[in-house]
Amino acid sequence: MSTQSIVLSGATKQFAGGASPAVWDVSFDVEPGEIVALLGPSGCGKTTTLRLIAGFERLDAGSVSINGRVMDDGRGYVPPEKRSVGMVFQDFALFPHLTVAGNIGFGLIRSSKREREERVRELAELAGLTEFLDRYPHQLSGGQQQRVALARALAPKPDVLLLDEPFSNLDTELRVQMRTEVRELLKAVGTTAVLVTHDQQEAMTVADRMAVMLGGRVEQIDTPDVVYHYPATRAVASFVGLGTFVPARIAGAVASSDVGQFTIDGPPGPDNVDLLLRPRDVTLTVDPEGIAVVQSRIFHGAEFTYRVQLPCGVTLQSNQPSHIDISPGTRVSVRCARVRLAAYDADARVALTTAAGFPTAFGGELTSSVVGVTATS
Repeated sequence: MSTQSIVLSGATKQFAGGASPAVWDVSFDVEPGEIVALLGPSGCGKTTTLRLIAGFERLDAGSVSINGRVMDDGRGYVPPEKRSVGMVFQDFALFPHLTVAGNIGFGLIRSSKREREERVRELAELAGLTEFLDRYPHQLSGGQQQRVALARALAPKPDVLLLDEPFSNLDTELRVQMRTEVRELLKAVGTTAVLVTHDQQEAMTVADRMAVMLGGRVEQIDTPDVVYHYPATRAVASFVGLGTFVPARIAGAVASSDVGQFTIDGPPGPDNVDLLLRPRDVTLTVDPEGIAVVQSRIFHGAEFTYRVQLPCGVTLQSNQPSHIDISPGTRVSVRCARVRLAAYDADARVALTTAAGFPTAFGGELTSSVVGVTATS
């Protein structure tokens, strides 16, 4: 019997009139108590995938299982109300005529009055809503309404909780606060959850793992730090945060570039690769003999964003603390601050596989197919 809370295997969904499937051969597992984010741009298939898990859409191919029970495989189908799945929608969908207590306890109609009251109190305490139980939705802030929606979804103790862009209606400051609060609440109750979002920071903050979806497919699923620093493809690299591809030429086991030399880990590959550098992966030092030139800078409060011209013709973006004040036109030396980078071949796919057993900074082994490059002095 499967030990995963959710298993998607070859899930495919084609809508009438669509030129291509909205979801195409999607496969991934979600462990009990794990939070997985489906991250991608509008139209990538992430919400359709969520709806397939919930049972709001039927599969055209593949299967969906929850807690070892097949919910949809083209032969059998379990309707949404029998899947033990909770939902949190973008607009929260609170009942305006019910109090906070009434909203939280709405799904507990089969419980006794005493059981319902105890469960409502329990979740109100976890969600920080105890003092608002007698209020109505219109008397609450956006953050409080979201907590009510989350508590209501958790009240029946679902096997799985699905969240569809739950932070999209909140202002920026509250959205940042609620990411942490939602993660803490989900971890406190131990609920398995799948979150849909187009916001990279949201996915990284809330999720244990994130699945990047592009064009109806899952391009990569891994922990947020691995996806960010070692994207499986150029498309993933471009979507998940800012980055610069710097060309490097390989001779033997050494890749030489404008940002230094790197030792290649893995079997022989192409003669030319591109190294992915994130904005905080390099340091800049004023140097009259430096090979790079600062083109511009933008002040963000805690840091500057510099655009630096390299001899290879690439413009590198670098974020530096605001006390590092370098004027445009200044020559600088550029040093890579990371021990390992990911390298890509010319056709925009990851070129080679990292040498087996290489210990990463994340305490495990890189499983993504990447060229591992290690900085040399």
